[in-house]
Amino acid sequence: MRKLLIVIGIVIVIILGTIISANICVNSEDIYIDMKGLANSLIEARIFEDSLEPVDKDMILNKYNLDSSKVKDLVSYVGTGATAEEILILEMNSKDDLRQAKINIEDEIEERKADFASYLPKEVYKLENYSLENYGNYLILCISNDTNKANDIIKQYID
Repeated sequence: MRKLLIVIGIVIVIILGTIISANICVNSEDIYIDMKGLANSLIEARIFEDSLEPVDKDMILNKYNLDSSKVKDLVSYVGTGATAEEILILEMNSKDDLRQAKINIEDEIEERKADFASYLPKEVYKLENYSLENYGNYLILCISNDTNKANDIIKQYID
């Protein structure tokens, strides 16, 4: 009986170790995301009321106060300015760089809320309900009409 309990305990430890390892791999730095492909999937999902256009890398670095030496690559699309809608996908060099980029993005969005509240108050809802997800060294921002659908697309694209 005691040997059976030991065997069961070992099996449980192995199963738990496998589950934990699988979860760590999902958020590891070895993830690759086709950033342009993901951005196109989000645009094609019709979750934006505005027409989104690509934005120059230097403009985004400046907008979010990002250090170019810490950003490996980025893809960004924004609306005409009549909406708060935006897609930003960053690939950072490290987890530490990612943490700082996330803080910078959240700070910028807080400032934009105040700006939009005074001249386009209906856009504040989007800025309060945006999607900001990270996978590995990637940070994905989507400000749209449908955050749930955006998150579903992102998760499907990653999985």
